[in-house]
Amino acid sequence: MIEFSVFPGGKKRVLSFSYDDGLEQDERLIKLFNRYGMKGSFNLNGYRYVDCTEEEIQRLRELYRGHEVACHGYLHGWPERMPGMSLVQEVVECRRILEKVFDTHVVGYAYPNASKCDDAVKALELCGIAYGVTGRPNNFKLPENFYLWPTTCHHRDAMEYAVKFLKRIDSYWYGPLFIICGHSHDFRNEEQWEEMEQILQMLAFNDKIWYATILEIHDYIVAQRSLRISVDEKRFTNPTNIDVWVEKDRNQIIHIPAGQTVVLE
Repeated sequence: MIEFSVFPGGKKRVLSFSYDDGLEQDERLIKLFNRYGMKGSFNLNGYRYVDCTEEEIQRLRELYRGHEVACHGYLHGWPERMPGMSLVQEVVECRRILEKVFDTHVVGYAYPNASKCDDAVKALELCGIAYGVTGRPNNFKLPENFYLWPTTCHHRDAMEYAVKFLKRIDSYWYGPLFIICGHSHDFRNEEQWEEMEQILQMLAFNDKIWYATILEIHDYIVAQRSLRISVDEKRFTNPTNIDVWVEKDRNQIIHIPAGQTVVLE
């Protein structure tokens, strides 16, 4: 029996963060993430970056280096309140600006105010977006639909969830994915910043956890599910450019490097 129950290095748990709006408090949060080896996906509004100078662009690229920049709508429009044409414009214009500023593909999206609808999902697909984060809590499950990707909790509740996550880190029956979401401007005082740092300290540098951006998780899952596996479950071909791991019979971790075939004895 083959199961897609493992992540890079054979790890069975993954942790990520999703933060919206991109205000100045991101700088302090990113410094904390970097200190504790965390990866975040930062969902930005395109209009804030229309008139960036070259100096500002270089500062922004350095600030978000090592993390993911994703869309949060050009003007932070609520999808449920918008016609399809406006939805497409919100996404495309946000992508266009952010890709220019950060010189990278921007293919993630977080729904403003967790507002989503069928037209929004269609718009994301048409605009080349790979996933959409809803911001709605869903424990520790992997997404059933990349365009309706729930998080685990807001950071105000993260201490409770972090304790649960670590307590059951070796449980086969427990969900593998922990996503903490919020806004860096939600931290209103030093006490709240200190609590966030305590949460990061609890979760940091654990060799059973893969620390990844949401896009990295998406790409890994897609690559893992693209494996070609023989009927006897002995030959594995990985046609992607991402190394993947699988688990066989719940006791054997198999590594299939990018672009290679692995044959078991």
